[in-house]
Amino acid sequence: MSDSAVAAGLDVAVSPGPQWVVFACGGRHFAVPLERVREILTPQPFTRLPGCGPEVCGLAGVRGRVVTTFDLGVVLAGRASVDHPDHRLLLVERAERLVGAAVDEVVAVASASVQSFEAGEPIIEGMPVRSEEAIGSGVIEKRSFVVVDIDAILRRLLA
Repeated sequence: MSDSAVAAGLDVAVSPGPQWVVFACGGRHFAVPLERVREILTPQPFTRLPGCGPEVCGLAGVRGRVVTTFDLGVVLAGRASVDHPDHRLLLVERAERLVGAAVDEVVAVASASVQSFEAGEPIIEGMPVRSEEAIGSGVIEKRSFVVVDIDAILRRLLA
């Protein structure tokens, strides 16, 4: 992870406790567990897939592998992340395959305590993420973030 984070221009601070990749989409901050992110890449060219909605970027070639890529900006904030010329691509492992997730930017890779949401608790007003996909919240460097269940999001997108 550190080589790819360095390649993406990130200063990775390693400290004890849960590690998170905090990213921005549509001016809001979200996080996924660091262990779920295999790599953080700079913008990659995509081959669009006919008939797919805006949440599907298409297929990207990553070191000889074809990776299905989704736009988390569309999914989480209603605005395309790939419209940002310097967006980032998170490579996430899911069921022994890699899936790409485009985000506006990676804000931090760091430790933070997270508070889980109570069942049925409302999430941030106006955020299109589904309540079962937002599982907690935390703060890194005075920035609040929502922890998303990347598996639940990918399960919905790959269905």
